[in-house]
Amino acid sequence: MPYEILTKETIVDYLKKTESMRKFFSSFDALDIEEVGDGNLNFVYKITNQKQPTETVVLKQAVPYLRCAGETWPLSKERMNFEIMALETHKELHPEGIPDIYHHDKEMSLVIMRNLNRHKILRGEMNQGKIFPQLADHISTFLARTIFRTSDWYLGSHDKKESVKQFINKELCELTENFIFTHPFYNASSNSYSPDLTPEDINYIHKDGRVRIAVAELRHRFKTGAECLVHGDLHTGRIMVNETDTYMIDPEFAFYGPAGFDPGLFIGNLLLAYVAHGYRQEELLKRDPLPYRTWILDTIVQTWEQFVTKFNALWEAHIIASQDPFWHYEGALADHEKLRQNTIDGIFRDAVGFAGCEMVRRTLGIAKVSDVKEIEDTEARAELERLSLQIGKELITDRQQIKSIQEVIDIATRVSPLTTTPVASVKCC
Repeated sequence: MPYEILTKETIVDYLKKTESMRKFFSSFDALDIEEVGDGNLNFVYKITNQKQPTETVVLKQAVPYLRCAGETWPLSKERMNFEIMALETHKELHPEGIPDIYHHDKEMSLVIMRNLNRHKILRGEMNQGKIFPQLADHISTFLARTIFRTSDWYLGSHDKKESVKQFINKELCELTENFIFTHPFYNASSNSYSPDLTPEDINYIHKDGRVRIAVAELRHRFKTGAECLVHGDLHTGRIMVNETDTYMIDPEFAFYGPAGFDPGLFIGNLLLAYVAHGYRQEELLKRDPLPYRTWILDTIVQTWEQFVTKFNALWEAHIIASQDPFWHYEGALADHEKLRQNTIDGIFRDAVGFAGCEMVRRTLGIAKVSDVKEIEDTEARAELERLSLQIGKELITDRQQIKSIQEVIDIATRVSPLTTTPVASVKCC
């Protein structure tokens, strides 16, 4: 059918015309349609049969503009096609962590999928101080599978290049280039600053040439490093959890990019949470901050270390199974182990830099995180933001010298000690 923007009033008619939905819903007479209002790009609806509550789906539709900005910011609705392709690819590689897709319609730029109504957004759960012991295991498995099995390390040259071509996500990559790697690092009109941040605080980032050079290098890696299919927006607001499951959602920014991009965004958001919980635990939740902040740091370490182990295992198994004559000689496996280590070292350096960029852009850029943004005490919030800027800056400028994930933790705990409510006085260099 020709493209039209669906509304609460027209969704039912669309579902009735869709064969898979006629099979899914036993009745269309009592559908509850709830718009989810937190989407920046798209319209999202939860649809539930009130007569049979287990019959529930989520419908997501792209519109030809940036939803949060309105029609003054045009954006191709075909971006939904990238999300659909990414969901399908990730589902093949990591079936236990991707929601089931019931229907997709490229003409209508929409997808209908499982409603994860027994799961909640990870960021919101972490804001309440909830612990998820399996998070590192689940995320590291997703990262290892999706990074390795969509890369040149696994795919044949023809298949890899065809995949790269399919995922040339020009518009959303441009958004990332602007909002992560460009605008936050100078006085762009799109930036948004907390009222208690001073010009000195902002110049701590904007006026340091080392930052500008390093970010330019990282932006170049983002633009040219087509190593694997990345989710492109993997943060705690794009992960849904409960006690047993972890689901990755909303891969609309998916493209072929640097292998360190997804781990970097995830680590950067956990570090933002670590900083925020120096205040949240003590002042809002009335708890000793030490246990929860320790869990966050442990999750960062375990995610990276388990990713390395799983990535290595996948690659080694592939080399053995493929019987590639290039690696058939005495001592080949030992040499290949050195290659894997060199590769992982490069991924790590990128991830550290991308984590730093994420911390800065969530502080100075247009898109904030509720971990910090929802703290009502503006002075306290500004102090947390200063700490985030300091950690982010060090990760960006020192990424080539940082050799281990423990060194990342050391930076975080030096800037924002585990056992104290953070009160920072970051000065411009």
